[in-house]
Amino acid sequence: MIRKFPVLAILLFATACIVPPPATVQPDERIEIGFYSVAPQVEWNRAIYFPGEFWTVDGYGLQALRFFEVPDGQALEQKRSAFGKPLPPDEKTPIFRKAMTPNEVQEFFVESLASDGWTNIKTAALTPARFGGLPGFRFSFGMVDDDGLEFDGMTIGVVRDDTLHFIVYAGTRLHYFPKHRKDVEKLFASIRT
Repeated sequence: MIRKFPVLAILLFATACIVPPPATVQPDERIEIGFYSVAPQVEWNRAIYFPGEFWTVDGYGLQALRFFEVPDGQALEQKRSAFGKPLPPDEKTPIFRKAMTPNEVQEFFVESLASDGWTNIKTAALTPARFGGLPGFRFSFGMVDDDGLEFDGMTIGVVRDDTLHFIVYAGTRLHYFPKHRKDVEKLFASIRT
């Protein structure tokens, strides 16, 4: 059974016209993502699409590392037409605002997950964190998909130039999240701005 991973997964069929084939990144590479770079730590499968990226080792429905860039006034995951054209958010869509505090960004993230059908969303450990050379924040979270499968995750982010730059790692609680948690911790520590 293929599990859906709404906010954290790539809709390959709907966006096939704008998604290049997946590539592989190697542990010893430095990968540029917008204004910053990261060191992968392990081999990841990398799918790049506008306006972001998904990485996975074992499959997007099992675990994923997602790189978000959310400009002021936009949703975490902008809905698109079948041809890739951005659609305006509706009145129920959570919107990022550049003046949000880390607590408000955390609430925005939870509301975004809930709007995509995730349940039992719990966050913890919101703390200041360095995003490369910039003062940012991080927190952890847990959630349940529509099949009752439990996921854990962690994030790190910063607001720069009125844009939320947000890295999210999530995976199934029982195996796939802990499998690469230490690697992702090292990836977070490797951020260079």
